[in-house]
Amino acid sequence: MADSAGSVPDLAEELAFVKSLVLEAAELARARRSSVKPQEKENLSYVTDLDQDLEKLIRGRLGDRFPDDRLTGEEYEAEGGTGPRRWSIDPIDGTGNMVHGLPLWAISIGLILDGEPVLGVIAVPPLGELYWATKGGGAWLDGQRLQARDAETFHVQDNLCVGTNALRVVDTRTLPGRLRDLGSACCEQIFVAANRLHGCTFLGEQAHDIAAGVVIAREAGCAFGTIDGEHLTAAEMVRRTPVQVPTFVAAPRRLEALMKSARRL
Repeated sequence: MADSAGSVPDLAEELAFVKSLVLEAAELARARRSSVKPQEKENLSYVTDLDQDLEKLIRGRLGDRFPDDRLTGEEYEAEGGTGPRRWSIDPIDGTGNMVHGLPLWAISIGLILDGEPVLGVIAVPPLGELYWATKGGGAWLDGQRLQARDAETFHVQDNLCVGTNALRVVDTRTLPGRLRDLGSACCEQIFVAANRLHGCTFLGEQAHDIAAGVVIAREAGCAFGTIDGEHLTAAEMVRRTPVQVPTFVAAPRRLEALMKSARRL
């Protein structure tokens, strides 16, 4: 199913501002990552003082610059204006990785306009990488255009990422390629866009986990579909969070191959 038609919003100001903000947050995160203080949330996932401080920083900057916009994120309740735009913030995606010293975690800011994700910026501080995309403007890694490579099938050495929740309900014998679980939904989506992975599989992810990444993946030529054979738009991906059905992100022909082969346990 194609994304809704309509004029492409001019988001140059927002993109420049958010790229600068994410780089500021990434620099702070790198300086503090070795001294974070983790605590368990009710769902037993980790939160740290760094997660909380970064989200406060990002909310404050966005709220000052765009006071009419709604602000949402992982660690705090929604706040801000009541306009048609909503910012979705994940201050650290992959907190468990960071806590354990695994250098694969990200900072993510997505913008949703009338329900459709239109801007995404993701930094991976341990790698020093910055990814971004706007609707109709392509997907980029540090200024290099991203285009997901496609194929009719998966090679046995192609990397396919399957998140922990999905691993527990999908019959992995029906999945192609080399299976991976990176522990960061943001990294998984942008790595598909950058051809480090050739697909990823979600189950249970929240809006803040995917709002920025679906823009980057879509603009790199990726598509979205479920294990039940349903094709989704980027807007539907976000609207249906938390993800209730195993859902794939891949270039279109690879997506079709996944949707045909994958089965539940």
